[in-house]
Amino acid sequence: MLVMLNEKIKVGAIFGTNGQIKPVWFKYKNSKILIKERIYQWKERKGSDTIFKFTVTEGVNIYEISYSKNNLEWKLIAIDEK
Repeated sequence: MLVMLNEKIKVGAIFGTNGQIKPVWFKYKNSKILIKERIYQWKERKGSDTIFKFTVTEGVNIYEISYSKNNLEWKLIAIDEK
C-alpha cells in the first residue's frame, strides 16, 4: 500500500566530490532505517531549487526520499509498504 507522507526526516548521507549524494540511513518514527539499495535517483527543478530524489529500500519496503539543495532539507515523500 502506498502511503504519501511528505515529512521532514534526518538522514545520514555521503556527499561525493563529484556532486553525487548517497543516502545511507534515515530516521522515521524513532527507527533508524538502513538503506540497502538505491533503486533509482533523479533530479527535479522547483523554481531556483534543485530537488534530488531517491527511491530506496531497506530490503522490505520501498521509500521515496528527497533532498532540497536550497533548503538543505530531507523529506520522506512516500512509503510503499509490503
